[in-house]
Amino acid sequence: MNKNRSKAQQLAINTGMSLLIPVGLFVIFGILSRGRSFTWAMFMATLKQSVTPIIICYGLMLNMSVGMMNFSAGGMILFAGIVGGNLAKNLGLGIPGMILLCILLCTLEGAATGVLYNVMRVPCIVLSLGMMLIWESFPKVLYQDGVNLKANMTTLAKQPYCYMIMLIAFLIFHILFNYTAFGHNLRALGNNQAISISVGLNRDKSKFLSFALGGFFLGIAAFMYISERGAVRNVASMGSMTIMMDGFMGMFIAMFLSRYCNMSVAIILGTFSMKFLSNGFVSLGMSSTVRDIVQGLFLLILLTISANSGYFDRKKADREFAEACNAAYAKKTA
Repeated sequence: MNKNRSKAQQLAINTGMSLLIPVGLFVIFGILSRGRSFTWAMFMATLKQSVTPIIICYGLMLNMSVGMMNFSAGGMILFAGIVGGNLAKNLGLGIPGMILLCILLCTLEGAATGVLYNVMRVPCIVLSLGMMLIWESFPKVLYQDGVNLKANMTTLAKQPYCYMIMLIAFLIFHILFNYTAFGHNLRALGNNQAISISVGLNRDKSKFLSFALGGFFLGIAAFMYISERGAVRNVASMGSMTIMMDGFMGMFIAMFLSRYCNMSVAIILGTFSMKFLSNGFVSLGMSSTVRDIVQGLFLLILLTISANSGYFDRKKADREFAEACNAAYAKKTA
């Protein structure tokens, strides 16, 4: 009975800690805005805006789990969206063709990046920044005006279809990350790469798959991205970085929350929190500069707490050990 009660209490604590940031932001901005952001409409609008960043975050997290950051994600999405969207429109393939082409192109892009990473042996940040410029440049050669979808091809960005797409992405990531050998290998390599390699894990294969399967999720994000906007133009000079920034920022909150809940859920909560933080500042009438400063400080504080959590745990353990020793000594000398 005590064991069951202990599990129930721990579940309640973890649930409360997982919801602390999103619920806290919702309440704080509701008070500061005098109720303007404390509405169901605001909640649903933020959730809808979070769909694509959440899916992007799923793709980024597969690389981040082994300590790699794929900065070319925005360029991959742009390339797949413009090329896949135009091919689907010109060939009359409709929404199914657009979905298939975007996912296929992004998966191939991820696979190509994974091959180059294993062959060239350069740091991921260097490779991904170079690949970003390449993925940004290719669509200009093929389609100089970007992509402009017809209205009937933007249905997936509307409710409830966008939530259905997010649910599918959630289920795929949840199964892939938690219940497959690939997910187990990613977590093992992320926790201690040297030990994982010494027991026989294939590091190169796991990292290649993290790029390829990460590309699969970015492909889903690609057709959602062009569906939301309808018209997407080519960019240059790392302009695609802004596409992945919402998912990128939410990923760090998700890494903090993952100690209290599953990573697949933490990504939803973390990305939603970051998007609500941005929308909350808009409701307060703050400028974009102030929003960027406060968001940066918020992330810095959160990451500082996360990085030093082990210190506080050790201090607590040392204090409990000292108290137990004092109690034992007092009992012995009594």
